[in-house]
Amino acid sequence: METPTLLAMFFWLCVVFAAYVYVGYPAIVWIGVRLWARPVRRSSAVGGRHPLNFPKSVSVIITAHNEVKMIGRRLTEFLDRFEACGLTGEVIVVSDGSTDGTVDRVRKFTELSGAVPVRLIVLRTNVGKAAALSAGFAAATSEIVALADTRQTWSPDALVRLLENFADPMVGAVSGELKVESGTGVMHGVGLYWKYEKWLRQREALLHSTIGLTGAICAVRRNLFRPIPAGTLLDDVYWPLSVAMRGHRVVFDDRAKALDRFPKLVASEFRRKVRTLSGNFQLIVRLPEALLPWRNPVWFPLVSHKLARLAVPWALLAAFVSSAALGGVWYGTLFAVQLAGLLVALAGLSPAVATRSRVVASAAALLVLNAAAWWAFWVWATGRASRSWTKTTCYIPSRPIEQAAARHEPELSLVGAR
Repeated sequence: METPTLLAMFFWLCVVFAAYVYVGYPAIVWIGVRLWARPVRRSSAVGGRHPLNFPKSVSVIITAHNEVKMIGRRLTEFLDRFEACGLTGEVIVVSDGSTDGTVDRVRKFTELSGAVPVRLIVLRTNVGKAAALSAGFAAATSEIVALADTRQTWSPDALVRLLENFADPMVGAVSGELKVESGTGVMHGVGLYWKYEKWLRQREALLHSTIGLTGAICAVRRNLFRPIPAGTLLDDVYWPLSVAMRGHRVVFDDRAKALDRFPKLVASEFRRKVRTLSGNFQLIVRLPEALLPWRNPVWFPLVSHKLARLAVPWALLAAFVSSAALGGVWYGTLFAVQLAGLLVALAGLSPAVATRSRVVASAAALLVLNAAAWWAFWVWATGRASRSWTKTTCYIPSRPIEQAAARHEPELSLVGAR
């Protein structure tokens, strides 16, 4: 077989692979849901159509590193949610080596004599979110444990909506929906990609389980959680995957919502994606049995959704180079199309250009995401994947949150609320 023919086969293999990841696999999932959907047998606190009982007690774990400006608002929010929903339980704050007064602020809440106690765990050094979560779980006492970050704001019924899913004994964990305020320019394109990602997660969960979940709003049965190895970057993929591998479902409930914003700067989003995607390489090393189909009931979505995306930038680069090498009218035209697409995406990195077209913004977002996936490999391979916490633009809490603070924290000002 001649070399040009082999090269042509290689080109089309790369094109088909990239198309499978972004179009083919989602199409398979969509068809699967149409034929074999497995809805969760939820109880309902509203309407009561299902007689199933769901847990009314929950431990909420909030991990925090230097969050003095946000932790008061977050604790106030949860105390208000417990009271409004008639739930019992506890709120556990794990201070991960905080040095900015976070501990002192939380102690103000631990001294309150409310129906829901606030407990504080102080880690003297910054050990990372994975280890901080494990410490929080070791102290939790409720059957169900919900996880939250300091930056977001949950909808008023989010906590009870999460709990309703546990009326189904097959549900081991549940993810809520992270609603992210649309940005402008490239970040608007990233927002569209995030909507696509949520669509895919929701349908994977209808078949069996979603691959990973939103760590900012989720819950799990305490007896199914296993300590996360220190330094694990993707804690919100590692432990949900271990839950699914033990035969329980990890589902998605878009009724439970958390509000957030994307970073203002494209560079901040790029760094965040590099960290996340390098965590996928780390995940395979730390949980290698997940690659065994007979050990992992969600092996197919793990490979098609999470792992295959890591290879997409390499496939796109190989297709670009091989079409240039093949030449001729046909492959020359395909090369010109790819080059034009690349130039459009590069032009979209300019806010002035991206704001004029959703298509250009989406192309720029795909370029950023694939560049991050390519760079993530080298970050992981050279051992530079940091375990340190990174912060992005904070979500400004709404007026109802500020009003709730007056009931629970009258002696403290609510920093950042307006």
